[in-house]
Amino acid sequence: MKSMKKSAQSLIEYGLILALVAVVAVTVLGKFGKTMSGAADQANTTVSSVGANASKSYCESLTDATEIAACKTAAGIK
Repeated sequence: MKSMKKSAQSLIEYGLILALVAVVAVTVLGKFGKTMSGAADQANTTVSSVGANASKSYCESLTDATEIAACKTAAGIK
């Protein structure tokens, strides 16, 4: 019987810890959510810009005019 009580007690303790972690997570996201979202947006813009510049540089490094045109079309470069 003691083993069953210990098991139930452990289960309740784990549940309380999980609830505490959830409350902390919600609080942190509520406070810093917009800041984190802004940082993610800025990172997305930077990565997109770097990718576009790399594509443009690669296309311009080609020597054949047909390949350059095809590359720019595929990369969405004007």
